[in-house]
Parts: sequence; C-alpha cells; structure tokens
Amino acid sequence: MNQQLEELFQKGAQYYTPSRTATLAPGESETLRYTGLNSRQYGVNRFIVGGTGLTDVVATAKFNNGKNTKFEDIQLATLRNLFLNRSLRGAFIIDDSTDMYITLTNQGDEAHTVNIQLVGYDDVQLNKKKADYENRGIPFPKPEFVFANTVVPAGVTSKRLSVSLPAYQLRLYRIAVSSDDPNSVMVSLRQDQVRIKPETFLTQINDEFKSMDIILPQNLKANIPFDIFLRNTDTGNDHSFSFMAETYKI
Repeated sequence: MNQQLEELFQKGAQYYTPSRTATLAPGESETLRYTGLNSRQYGVNRFIVGGTGLTDVVATAKFNNGKNTKFEDIQLATLRNLFLNRSLRGAFIIDDSTDMYITLTNQGDEAHTVNIQLVGYDDVQLNKKKADYENRGIPFPKPEFVFANTVVPAGVTSKRLSVSLPAYQLRLYRIAVSSDDPNSVMVSLRQDQVRIKPETFLTQINDEFKSMDIILPQNLKANIPFDIFLRNTDTGNDHSFSFMAETYKI
C-alpha cells in the first residue's frame, strides 16, 4: 500500500462526502447546512450536483457561518459543469465548529428536487496536504470563484456583462458556463480591449475546460475591465446565462 495512504489511515483519516437534498416549489428558496466531519475542519475541493432543473435552480454558497461568500446566484448546471471531471487545486476550508451554507432558489415554473454533495479532505488529510505544500515552500492553494449571471434577450447580438473582480490580481485556470439553451447562446471574453476568447457557443466553452485547464493561465487584474459579451441566436426567446471561473490569488 502507498506509504502516504497508510500514514493517513493510521492517523484516522476518513472518507467523508456530506450531501443534502432539497425539493423546491417555483419561487421557493431553501438553505442547506454543511459541517466538517465531527465538526472539525474540512477542505471542500469539489461540488457534485444532481437532480432536475439544474438551469432553473441557482445557488449561493457562504462559508464559515455566512461570513464569506464564495459564489452567488449561480445555476447548478454551471457548478456541475465545472466539477464534472475535475476538482480544485486546493480547497475551500470549513473551519472547526463552523458551517457552510448553500442557499438554493428555484427560478423556474415547476418544482425541482436537487442534491449537492461535497467532496473533500477531512482534518487529518487536509493537514497532511497543507504540510506537503509547506515542506515545498509553497502556500496551500486557496481558490476563488469569479462569477456572473444574466438574462440574454431574444435576438441580441452583443450584450455586455462586466465581471466583478477583487482588489488584487488573480490567475484564471478554468471556466464553466450554462444556459437554459446552450446551443443558442454564444459568448466571448474581453480583457481591457483584447478579446481573449473569440465568440463560441457555450457547449464549446464547457468542452474546452471539461477535463483540462486553460492552455495558458490568464492573469486578471483588478484595475483592468473583464467583460463577457453574449449573443442570442434565438430571435424569439430570452435565455438565461451563468458563468463561473476557477482562479487563484497571485
């Protein structure tokens, strides 16, 4: 057996993937509560989403008793796309004796049942991961999400959506998007005056990042605009749009 695994087992590390289910009527919201194993520290590095209406139900995640918002009003389909085949480089930490809350809201016209499962490190494995990075002189990666959402009007050819960034530089590695009609909505990305991502359909964005990082990480500076441009090829219907990027502070 792998020596590092044997060491984890000897220290009492456990496989722990808490999950919660909610059934939501149209317009209804419900908040799900998650804790670490035995109320100890837990490192979340993947969200696994299932259920119906994943573009109708949006989620807001707040860590450490609601003091730290990680993402807000993001379609569950976007969350699923980002984590379908990959986990984070590091982890979001649920501190000892604190909680993480995910608030779900059904924006659709029908009832939906959804489940969100967390995958991550219990306190033993998390401390081992942190120690491994410290021994290499590298800080344990602290992911941050950059996110946005909107409605794309029918037939619009260029709707601009400005993405909010923190007051420090980030490095972007992966992107996930979703819509109630991903084959009608097209997206491009602009940083300052440079189109860093030419126009493609949403399905192409998700295919690109499904199992791979960006081919060259992109730096996002707080004082340089980062904009999404959207086109709706459907001239008869509005469509939703949700965007999430995995980034790390430089």
